[in-house]
Amino acid sequence: MTRLMRDSTTAADIPLHGLDLVAGYRNGRFEWSDADWQRFPGIGHVYIDVNGTHPQDAGVLDVEPFDATTTQAVGWVKQRLALKPDYPPVIYCNRSTLTPLFNAMNAAGLQVVKHFRLWVATLDGTKTLPDMTGVTAVQYAGENLTGGHYDESIVYDDAWHAPKTAAPQRAYTVVELPDGQAFKAVSGTVLK
Repeated sequence: MTRLMRDSTTAADIPLHGLDLVAGYRNGRFEWSDADWQRFPGIGHVYIDVNGTHPQDAGVLDVEPFDATTTQAVGWVKQRLALKPDYPPVIYCNRSTLTPLFNAMNAAGLQVVKHFRLWVATLDGTKTLPDMTGVTAVQYAGENLTGGHYDESIVYDDAWHAPKTAAPQRAYTVVELPDGQAFKAVSGTVLK
C-alpha cells in the first residue's frame, strides 16, 4: 500500500485532504514550531534534519546544496543507527546525488537497506526509479505540479511511520440508573 506525504517550508501551506504523512524541518532556516506540527493531529510526522545536528530526533537527513553533504551523511547515519536502530535512517536527495552518496556510504562500509534508506526527489512527476532498492519514498511533485507551496511524495515502505492501529470500538447501550445517572452497558459487539 502506498501513502501520500507532503512537505513544505511553511506548514500552513500544506493541504490536509488525503494526507497520510507530513514532513517538516527539525532545524535550519525553516524549522517548524510546535504549532506547525500541531496542525496535523493524527497524521504521521516525519522530522527532517537539514544540517546533521539532530540524529536523535530526526529520521531524515536532507542532503542537497546548502544543507548536509554526502560526507556528513556518513557520520549522521552512524549516529542515528546507534541511537535508533529500529528503522534505517533515511537520506533525502535528488537523483544526481545518488552516485556520490552511494560512493561515500560504500567507502564507509554502509549498505543501502541494511544501514540507510532513501527518499529521492524527482519533482518531475516520475514516481518510481529504475532501481527501487532501499527507496522508502519518492518526491515526485514540486510546486509546479501540486499548484501550491508544497511538495508531494509517495511512500512505498509500509513499515516507515506505520499508522498506529486503533483499539476496536465496542457497541454500547446507555442505560439510565434509578438515581438518574447514565451508565454505558458494553456489549460484545466490535464495531469496524
